Amino acid sequence: MGISVKIIDDCMALVVDEKNFFSNEEERTFTVPISVLSDHKLNEFPQDCFIEICEFADDNSVVLHNAPTTISLNCDGIYTITFNELETRKYWDSPVGLKLYMETKRDIINERSEEIGDTFVDDYDDGVYINITYSLRVSPASVCTFAELFIIIDQFFHEIEGATDIALGSPFEKLENCKKESDFTMKILLPLFRKLGFTNVKYNHGNAEYGKDITFAKRTEFDEYEFWGVQVKYGDVSGGATGDINELISQTKDAFSMPFYDVYTRQTVRISKLIIAISGRFTKNAVAKIVDGITDYPLKNNIVFVDGEKISTLMERYRRF
Repeated sequence: MGISVKIIDDCMALVVDEKNFFSNEEERTFTVPISVLSDHKLNEFPQDCFIEICEFADDNSVVLHNAPTTISLNCDGIYTITFNELETRKYWDSPVGLKLYMETKRDIINERSEEIGDTFVDDYDDGVYINITYSLRVSPASVCTFAELFIIIDQFFHEIEGATDIALGSPFEKLENCKKESDFTMKILLPLFRKLGFTNVKYNHGNAEYGKDITFAKRTEFDEYEFWGVQVKYGDVSGGATGDINELISQTKDAFSMPFYDVYTRQTVRISKLIIAISGRFTKNAVAKIVDGITDYPLKNNIVFVDGEKISTLMERYRRF
């Protein structure tokens, strides 16, 4: 069991739980489904090989995950995730031109590189096809398992897509086009919070977040970090839905009372403010009922309610065209 590289029948193979994935290239690149790797720890990752992740693979076909995505382990222990997107004008049918879209995406990645320093544009070629290759660096201090790494990969990819669409005002990624909470979070909220100037933006959903789907920080006038949390809900929140209101009240209390580990500052911290962000509307006195359910007055004064209309207004501020 585990992960290893072996020579089988004169061919190089990545062996995962006794399943063989052969490389057809000298670069030691192996195409492996996400489901095969998810239960493994990252410290099992072999040196000097590249894993291209996919949704499905057999002898006849491969279904890729998002864009072609390859993971490698550097000699300094940092994981590099490389995305390679290739588009042709012939099959591009968006109202936004391909050249403009790809150039905007390149600029978004370069901006994040300057602000955070964890991603880089490795290559950009505008010829018959437009090809952009970019990479994300992930420290082993922030992840332990492949499953956690896959969450970061999805978050990063959709955040770049979302930031590009917000910048362009693209018709294919509007708020109303988000069909579930994870889309709303990764494609809209994460890039928007970065644009608002917050740092250390991290998506925590599914990782014992205790009422904090997103966490981020803001450097204050006193040169100290103030930490924020975000509770995300998809759709409307009605004051008439007692169960939903009680759940939000409970999650709000947990968000303030439970500390969390900030992977950027490497400290255990608590939030000072909480945003309740929804894609729809607060109806039937929902805000008043949530506030009334919080008996601690300092907490009442540090809850910010943001609905879909407010989010759309903020998005308009950062459209470039």
